[in-house]
Amino acid sequence: MTTDPALHSPAAPSPIVKLNISVRGLYDSWTHCQNLADYIARFAASDRFDPEQLTTRLSTYLNEVLEFVFRARPAEGDIVVAVGRTPEHIVVELAVPTDAALAERLRGDLARATGPDPRAQYAADFHAMLASPPADAGLLELVALHGIGLALREGPAVSTLVLSVPHE
Repeated sequence: MTTDPALHSPAAPSPIVKLNISVRGLYDSWTHCQNLADYIARFAASDRFDPEQLTTRLSTYLNEVLEFVFRARPAEGDIVVAVGRTPEHIVVELAVPTDAALAERLRGDLARATGPDPRAQYAADFHAMLASPPADAGLLELVALHGIGLALREGPAVSTLVLSVPHE
């Protein structure tokens, strides 16, 4: 599933930074999620034309995905965040330990976010999401409102969310 042809580009992203975050550490110290997102974003955007603008956007997107993962409650292990760059995009790969139930949830959420018209889906779901907090629209919002490319790669015990963020 994907919303962005750049995610299937033959050129692999040039690596920028890679972090391993323990699932237990994420649960035990949730308050540092925004700090992690800020650190990764600042590092990845440091040499761009407008680093502050890209840092702000990328940090927001990373925080949203980390919150999504936190609420999904993955199995014990490590979450691996790998950030790379293509000529047009920052590519973020977030590998999450999964069991069958979480893998199914990721597939369902991605299908919802990568449908033919994510903006219409977001508008249709908006009131329902507000009525049943906590609203779980993170992935759909990234695609519908921010134009982020999104894909999912599945493995036997790990699913990888792939985000494609335009540089400018």
